[in-house]
Amino acid sequence: MKKLLATLITCTFSQLHADIVEKVEFQGLDRVEPEAIEDCLTIKPNKNYDQSDIDATLKALFSKDFFSYIKFIKRDRVLIIKCTEKPMVDKVAFEGNDAASDDMLKNMLNGRVGEGRLFSLHIIKDILSDFLAAYKSLGYCSAKITPRIIRHPGNKIDIVFEVKEGPKTTIKKILFVGNKTFSDDELKDLLSTKEEKIWRFWDYDSHVFREDRIEVDVEALTTFYKSKGFPFFVVTSTSTETDFDKKSYFCTFILEEGDRYNIKSVILESKVKNIKAEDFKKYISVKSGTVYNESLINADKEIIRDAIGMKDNPFIDVVVDIKYDKVSKTADIKYFIVKIPKAFIERIEIVGNTVTLDKVIRREFSVYEGDAYNVYKIQRTVERLKSMGYFEDVQVSDSPGSTEDKKNLVITVKEKENTAHLRFGLNMSDADGLGGFVGIVENNLMGTGRTVSADVFWMQKHYGCKFDVFDPYFMDKDFGAGLSFGVSQYDRKNVDGSVYRSVSLSPYIRYRIRDHLWHRIAYTITSCKRRWWSKEEKKLYDKVPDHVGIKRIMKDEYGKYVTSEASSTLIYDKTDNSYEPRNGYDISFTNAFSGVGGNVSYLKTEISGNFYYPLSKRLTFVTNASIGYMKEIKNTRSGNRYALGGDGESMRGFDSCGVGPKDLQGDSVGGNKYWTLSFMVKAPLSTREMGINGVVFLDFGSAWGSKYDKSSIRDSSSIRCSTGMSIEWARSPIGIPIKFVFGFPLKKKPFDEKQTFTLAGFMQ
Repeated sequence: MKKLLATLITCTFSQLHADIVEKVEFQGLDRVEPEAIEDCLTIKPNKNYDQSDIDATLKALFSKDFFSYIKFIKRDRVLIIKCTEKPMVDKVAFEGNDAASDDMLKNMLNGRVGEGRLFSLHIIKDILSDFLAAYKSLGYCSAKITPRIIRHPGNKIDIVFEVKEGPKTTIKKILFVGNKTFSDDELKDLLSTKEEKIWRFWDYDSHVFREDRIEVDVEALTTFYKSKGFPFFVVTSTSTETDFDKKSYFCTFILEEGDRYNIKSVILESKVKNIKAEDFKKYISVKSGTVYNESLINADKEIIRDAIGMKDNPFIDVVVDIKYDKVSKTADIKYFIVKIPKAFIERIEIVGNTVTLDKVIRREFSVYEGDAYNVYKIQRTVERLKSMGYFEDVQVSDSPGSTEDKKNLVITVKEKENTAHLRFGLNMSDADGLGGFVGIVENNLMGTGRTVSADVFWMQKHYGCKFDVFDPYFMDKDFGAGLSFGVSQYDRKNVDGSVYRSVSLSPYIRYRIRDHLWHRIAYTITSCKRRWWSKEEKKLYDKVPDHVGIKRIMKDEYGKYVTSEASSTLIYDKTDNSYEPRNGYDISFTNAFSGVGGNVSYLKTEISGNFYYPLSKRLTFVTNASIGYMKEIKNTRSGNRYALGGDGESMRGFDSCGVGPKDLQGDSVGGNKYWTLSFMVKAPLSTREMGINGVVFLDFGSAWGSKYDKSSIRDSSSIRCSTGMSIEWARSPIGIPIKFVFGFPLKKKPFDEKQTFTLAGFMQ
């Protein structure tokens, strides 16, 4: 009875509030045609309607996203729907933005606001939030962005985002709490986040605060501790607090080291019938009794898996089981070779490359669509992409394909902000005076992977320029090709009254024979001309009798010569780091022949190598040696032969061309044989980031042998020896390694030229 009564009351109430209109009209329509919104009306002429019909119509009209305001007005028997259309965006502009380009900010709009689109005020808040997050990632934590709307006739607007970037927020201090084993300085070297220091002026971005770097640093600290015997290390928390000036941060890492563990036992077992564990035990470098090293354990796992994968076993994996004894502080390591389900690669997608072309990335792949899902080859692909130098990070992930046995690979790259850099350097020697060079290098020209460099060098007596372009996959083939061009002039007015000019052109190819082994083939044609500075100097030369030895030397040195040299170089590099190697070795072997064209002929053979061995955590022992022989055939000149000293590397303590045969006037004529042997101990003088090392050295060597009569030259194959120290800055702000060398000859010949101090910068 109660339900029936409630129903009757509701129906009566609805009827009392129902209404009828004879006509429905729209007001305020400009761009929107009435026909486009008629389907939104639930209110029909001459039919009852109530509040629910008004609500439904209102909802339907707003869903069209045409209007910013709608109001219902009833006049007599007419229902007027008054609408205010959303304005149309005529232009979007940015003012005051330097760190973030217009294109970058426009891309972040994601179509929410754009020219020719209707404008909704409510989305501005989300857009501003995205902009501020982007600026924060760039290090501008105090950035402020204000939207300004400029209205125009025809219900059109311009939106101007006024940006006040402010200064970059820097890191004033990095603090560690809970580190007992390693010092703050040792841990700071591991971080990508750096403290603001005067000497980081060339790398300002390194000490700018970025939240994403904190996560990377936590991972770096964790990896480091777990490689030093602390398997239960954890960064319990991180905190950042602004300084009172609001322009810098204090970053604090709270650490819990845990106990240090040793490895008790190491076992490798195979769960696959046709694979014997004994065949792969040789790849395990983790030994019982040593300090626990999780990085080494995981590296061994990868090496074993790669070794199995190389033998066409793609559906095999290696898993590690570690059991910890918390009483004895030891760990038992077990590697298991197991089968994984068969899978094939259906599609490979590349994400994140806005500059680098897809084909430049794909040519580094070791796997392709349709191949077996081989973890070894996938990892090799990631390593090769990282070694290109174009990307800050490379990640790989997979997703299910169209069937159970297929997978899709996603290669995500994060491109470096800039692959071009300026470089400049200094050099000083008694022979050439004080000078330097400046240049620019672009390592990924227009995303093609090509390298282009241009350098200009000058000294008090020597200047010129050099240009080089290199394509690592020439014409999309599996070898690199390049071209070098150089021009130089050597002013010897105050030495022997001459001017020496040269122009050289050198095409070359370079390719990988296998991992760590490279081959370079080059052809270099050089046109040299040496002339007298003045007619008076030439007259003095003409007066010298032909039988005098100096006359023959001068005759060879002056005039125009064309050298046409073909060379082949094999390079084997097993060092652990290209900038500052501490372990490993490298060897190069070069053969060269000049005489295919031109008027200078000779044969050359050179062998050189370096050996690096860590004596302790900070000390590195380095040995390098080189030897060369030249068979002179026709018209060779001093520039074709060997001389040592002055470059900061060979026979330090001697001037440029200070060791080697000389004429009676003291000018170098070069020798056809040489050898060097150096022993060095390196120790860091700075943080690892700066890369400054102190070096104590002992050099041995000699350059000798000449085609000229002994009465006209001074020559000796005697051993020369020098010692001293140098300061080497591998990662200097000028973009190239520089050296400050103090050398002192211990054993020399009277005609050798010494040089106590050498400042050298080397173009790479």
